[in-house]
Amino acid sequence: MASRLFGALGIGATSMARIAADAGLAQSSLYYYFHSKEEVLAAIVGRANVVPLELVRRIEADGGPPAVRLYRFVRGDVLALCRMPFDINEVHRYSARDRERFAQYWDERKVLRRRIAAIVRDGIDDKAFRDVDPSTAALTVMSNDEAVQNWYRVEGDRRRGAVAAAVFVADLTVGGLLREGVSLDAVRAEADLLDAD
Repeated sequence: MASRLFGALGIGATSMARIAADAGLAQSSLYYYFHSKEEVLAAIVGRANVVPLELVRRIEADGGPPAVRLYRFVRGDVLALCRMPFDINEVHRYSARDRERFAQYWDERKVLRRRIAAIVRDGIDDKAFRDVDPSTAALTVMSNDEAVQNWYRVEGDRRRGAVAAAVFVADLTVGGLLREGVSLDAVRAEADLLDAD
């Protein structure tokens, strides 16, 4: 409920009274569970990294070439972000104001960045990817995925087009890292097979 309100109204414009009303609670009942809007947001933010961390964990468990793993991650991450009821970028801005309260969120983001960097490093070692800085590449992957969510929420049709946006960003990201002679079509085809299961 609150995540939809944060998405529709923004974090700043969403009040505890509105959250309580939309949840069918008296405001005092909501305050029994959460002492402030920031606590409600912290509960939501606490789940924000679950999806990409679970996605990267599942992809790592499935195995496959690094380029395919990165392709699957980017495509899945963009798709999940485009379907979120709230703007992840607003969550970043808000939680950056109080890094102590949202320390777990930022720690999980570091874990995600390291895991993506490890895939990029594997791709460099595998000679599929150009020689780039894996940590910078990982940060760029995360930033691109999240930026697409921002623009998709503003300009896109949320019922249609999320899959096309996810495929496009995965093509652009992985295609930009591939060494000459490595086929993006083959990477995409193998990712499709693994994701079909």
